Amino acid sequence: MELPRRDRGDVYLQDGAFREKIAALRRIAPVSDVTIGIFYAFDFRTHMLPFWYADRRMAPASVRLLGDVLHAAGFVHVRIVLQQWSPRVLPDRMRLDGRPLDILMVSAMQVHAERAYALVRDAYRMGDARPLVLAGGPKAVYEPTDFFELGPEPGVGADCVVTGEVFVLLDLLYTILVGRHAGETPREAYEKARLAGALAKVPGLVYLSPDASPQAPVAVNTGVQRLLRDLDELPLPDAGYRMLEPPHRRRTASAKPAAPERVGRLSTIASVIATQGCRFNCAYCPIPSVNQRTWRHKSPKRFAAEIAHIHEQFGIADFFGTDDNFFNDRQTVIDLMTELARTRIAGKPLSARIRFYTEATEFDVYKNRDLLPLARAGGLAAIWFGIEDITAALVNKGQSAGKTAELFAMLQALEIEPMTMMIHSDTQPLQSRNGDLSGLLDQARYLFDRGAVSYQCTYLGPAVGTRDFEPAARVGTIFKQVGHKDVPQAFQDGNHVVASKHARPWRQQINLLRAYAAFYNPWNTVRAFLKMRGGSLGRKRLLFQCIGQIGLAMSIPRLLAWARQLKRGPIEAYPGLQAARIPMIDAISGEEINWAIEHVPSLSHPSRPSGLPTECYIHGHLLAHGRRDAHRQAGAVVATGMVSR
Repeated sequence: MELPRRDRGDVYLQDGAFREKIAALRRIAPVSDVTIGIFYAFDFRTHMLPFWYADRRMAPASVRLLGDVLHAAGFVHVRIVLQQWSPRVLPDRMRLDGRPLDILMVSAMQVHAERAYALVRDAYRMGDARPLVLAGGPKAVYEPTDFFELGPEPGVGADCVVTGEVFVLLDLLYTILVGRHAGETPREAYEKARLAGALAKVPGLVYLSPDASPQAPVAVNTGVQRLLRDLDELPLPDAGYRMLEPPHRRRTASAKPAAPERVGRLSTIASVIATQGCRFNCAYCPIPSVNQRTWRHKSPKRFAAEIAHIHEQFGIADFFGTDDNFFNDRQTVIDLMTELARTRIAGKPLSARIRFYTEATEFDVYKNRDLLPLARAGGLAAIWFGIEDITAALVNKGQSAGKTAELFAMLQALEIEPMTMMIHSDTQPLQSRNGDLSGLLDQARYLFDRGAVSYQCTYLGPAVGTRDFEPAARVGTIFKQVGHKDVPQAFQDGNHVVASKHARPWRQQINLLRAYAAFYNPWNTVRAFLKMRGGSLGRKRLLFQCIGQIGLAMSIPRLLAWARQLKRGPIEAYPGLQAARIPMIDAISGEEINWAIEHVPSLSHPSRPSGLPTECYIHGHLLAHGRRDAHRQAGAVVATGMVSR
C-alpha cells in the first residue's frame, strides 16, 4: 500500500500561494514574540556504515528549510538543535533570550523515531507551561499516529502532526495565530482552533479528535497536501544556517547559535534541493508517491544562486543534491549544469570552487552519458547510483554489468566519482556458483575493480508506504520481537536484518558485513594507492577505503551482536495485518481510513469531527468510498519502514 495522492488537476498549490502565506504571517504582529525550538532527532545506534562519516558533517536540509521559512515569515526567536551535534539539549531546559519555548517542532526519520518520542515526553515535564508540540519528517509522513499517546501517562504526545511539506506548517501556523488573542499562548490558540474545527481546512495534518474519549483516542486526517510546484518560491538558504545550535554536551541551549564563520567547519557538506521525483516505480521504494508522481526542479539561475550564496557566506565547498534521480529528465540536466558551468564568483568559475554530488539511476545516466562532460564542467564530482543488483534479477531498472563497466570508465576519465548503492536479499547467494555476477561478494568485487569509489549495501526489507509492505505483513516476515524484546525502530536502517523469510536470517546479517569487507579491506587500499595518479579520483578511492574500514570496524561489533540475537531467537513476526494503534478518520467523511499501512478495521461507527458543517459531513460521507480508494494509492520519501504499533 502506498500513500494517497490528490486528483491530477489538484496536485499543486496555486503559483504564488507560498509567498502569499509567508506575507500573511508577517502581518500578524505577535509572531515576532513566539519562541520556537526545532529539534532534529538522531539515534546514535544508526551511527555506522554507510553514513558514519557524513551524518555529523551535513546539517539536514529539512530543518534548515524550516528555519529559512520561519525567518521569512517574521519569526525571530528560532533555534535549530541537531541531536547528532548536541544530543543532550532538552526542550524543557531550553531558553531563547531567557524565555522557554512556545512551540516545539520535532523532525524525525523512521530510524530516529524513538529519540523523537523522548523529546516530546520531555516537553511534558513543563506541565501546563509546556509548548505546543508539532511533529514532522518522514516518520510523521508515514505513521503520524505513532506520535500520539507516547506515555507513560495518558495524553502525552504531539499536539499535531504535519504529513506534508513546509507549506502545510505555514498554513497551520497561520490558522492558529491569526485568531490568537493578546496574552494567549500558541498552544491555547491551537486548542481553540482544534475545537472550532478550523484545522480540518488545512490539508496535510493529523490531530486527535476532540469528540473522542481520552481512553479511546481517534486521530483526524485532513487529507493529502498540495505540493509547491515552483520551488523557486522557497526562501534562499541562509537563515537556517544562522540558527544552528553549536555542538556541546550541555542540557541547555547556548546563548547564541553557531557563528556564521564556524558553520562551514561544522557542516562541511551542504544539502541542497535541486530536483524532486523519479519516473521509476519500484515496489520497494516510496519516493514516487510522496511526490504524487510529479517532477519538480529549481530554475537554473536560482539553483546556481543558492550554491554561490552558501559558498560565499559560509565557506562550504561540497554540495549534495537531495535528488531522487537527478538525470530523470534530460533537459533539466542541461539547463541546471549549463548555468552552473557559466556562473562565476569574483571572476572565477563557480565550478572550480565547489563540488556537486547527486543521486541518479545507472540507466538514466547511461542514456544521457553524452551530458557528462557538461555536468563535469558544471562542478559535478560524484554520483550515487542506486544499482541495487547488477544482474537486474532483484529489480530491473535497465542496469547491467556491461553498462556499469562502460559508464564507470567514462566517469573515471572525467574525474567523476562513481558511488554504488546495492541491496542484498533473501534470494541472493553469497557467491555465484555459475561464474556469473549473481553473488553478493562477486558484485562487490566487480564494482571495486571497475572503479567504484564507495560501496553501500543494505538488506531488502518492506518499507511503510510501499507496495511490498502488506504482502510481507500478511505472510509474517516482519520481525516484531527478537529474543523477547521489541525490534527498535533504529534497526529499520537497512543495516539490520529485521524482515526475512530466510531460514537463517543471522547468516544474512553476517553476509552484509562480508560484502563490506569485500570492498573495504587492506588489499584494496594497497591497490587504490598503487593506482593513484595526478587526478583527484585516485585520492578519493584511497580516502574512502580508509573511511570505509573505520566504519566497518565500528559496525562489526554491533551487527555481529544482532546476528547473535537472531541466531538465539526466538523471533516473533507480526501475525498479519494489525489493527491501528490509534484509528484514524477522514476529516470530511468521518469514516475510518488507511494511510501508508493497511490496517484491520477498528471502528464501526466513527463520529463526525466537531466544528465541521453538517452539509460537509454528508457530502463527504457520500464520497467516502471514492476517498478510501484514493487512500489506497501512491507513495512517499526514502525511509525505512516499521509496522505501526
